Amino acid sequence: MKKNVLALSIAAMVGGMGFAGAAAAAPTFAVNESGTGHILLAPYYNAQNGNMSVFHLTNTDTIGKAVKVRFRGASNSDDVLDFQVFMSPGDVWTAAVTADANGLAQLVTSDNTCTLPRIAANQPVKFVTDRLSKKDWTAADKAAQTREGYVEVLAMANIKTGSDLYKAIKHVDGTAPCTSSALNATLNWAPGVDNTDIVAPTGGLTGAWYVMNVAQTTTFSGSMAAIVATGDAPVNVFSPQKTGTAGLLTSDPLMVANVIAAQHYDVPDLSTPYTVAGGLTAGQAAADAQAKALTDAIARTSVINQYATDATITAKTDWVFSMPTRRYSVAANYAAGSASAPSNNNGWDAKAPGAAFGGGTSAATSYRLFNTAVAGNIFTANAGNTTVNAAGQICVEASGQTFYDREERFQEDGAVFSPGTISKTQLCGEVNVLGFSTDNSALAASVARQSVAAPYANGWGQVNFSAPTPVLGAAFIKLSNPQAAPGTSGTYGITWPHAYK
Repeated sequence: MKKNVLALSIAAMVGGMGFAGAAAAAPTFAVNESGTGHILLAPYYNAQNGNMSVFHLTNTDTIGKAVKVRFRGASNSDDVLDFQVFMSPGDVWTAAVTADANGLAQLVTSDNTCTLPRIAANQPVKFVTDRLSKKDWTAADKAAQTREGYVEVLAMANIKTGSDLYKAIKHVDGTAPCTSSALNATLNWAPGVDNTDIVAPTGGLTGAWYVMNVAQTTTFSGSMAAIVATGDAPVNVFSPQKTGTAGLLTSDPLMVANVIAAQHYDVPDLSTPYTVAGGLTAGQAAADAQAKALTDAIARTSVINQYATDATITAKTDWVFSMPTRRYSVAANYAAGSASAPSNNNGWDAKAPGAAFGGGTSAATSYRLFNTAVAGNIFTANAGNTTVNAAGQICVEASGQTFYDREERFQEDGAVFSPGTISKTQLCGEVNVLGFSTDNSALAASVARQSVAAPYANGWGQVNFSAPTPVLGAAFIKLSNPQAAPGTSGTYGITWPHAYK
């Protein structure tokens, strides 16, 4: 896959909410859509309609690593499962996400790499719906919310060679001891503090994903986007996998406003300061700067890709728009929602309590919580840039889009068919799927999906934004060969990464 490297930095944020009387310098990041790094992002997972999503995480470093893995839902980036993976040098960890008989997503692995909590081989771990608290959601609705989303992976710390933890996780003849006493000892470690077992992380993580449907003989695949801290050296961001008040920072508006009490297991997240030492003493501005830097690093003004809807090969196309940093700009407060659609007028700045938007007067009564310190994209400029749909998902409207056929010709005499345009697309939720067919989509997506009627059977298109918008994703094309012989698989899946401006 072609690498798209963006080396970005942002200005320091001054005083008040940062270091006492000093500027909180932002980190600098490089982003590859394939490669190695400190942070990995899988833009999409799907467990719908028999789909299985599989993940391969590789530690290419010569040092062991304590790694955080977190699955987030497509509607609002809600944490639906998180745990820690302890990888020895050269280790690979694999796992699959499917749906159980009740439609709840579950994770299964046969890998013997150490995890905390311990994940037994071939024993499903159910996704957790505690954070899916929208008032009108039934148990089935909550289960549905777990079946699509994205994955974030963070190297929290390096594991010192020869330490007790290293001995517990180092494979011997292909098997890691996973000594319980050494793994459980990590629950008592101070957040973000080096000790005899761990120090600040280096990079070296790489990952891949694929979505497979065995019954339909279809597979889509791709690499995890790799993020490298290229400015100051990263710091230890280890946090115990337990409850209790979080000892590391986050820019999550729901947690900044204390609508959700941040727990130890909630951090590190993508906003936890990765290059600023001092934990809580670094100041909130350090977390905001981290979130803004990562948002800017994956920000695009245009997304470009191909599509196919040719009926002769039953082609179906879905475009995935994954926005893994949007949560730090604006998040939905389910507690303030009604049984019907939440009010579009409710908005509150979690970064400046009392600065209400529209009808919102407090965090408790506002459905949309903003963090305006994480600025620079269309989600944070003001409450007028977003709306809320009937499903309770926060939406933003693209500034325009254009779709082309493959030849830009309509007639054989060479007359040019001018590029067609359709109504503006709304991206609702954190992982939006834009389907080019009205029936079941290529991915069987349903959590945050909308249909678009493109003017041509096959072609390409460009979706534009009025300001840089954090987006990752690809086109997923499913087709069949009508000439396939009986007993021969004739269904195919193609994954085309987005191109960006």
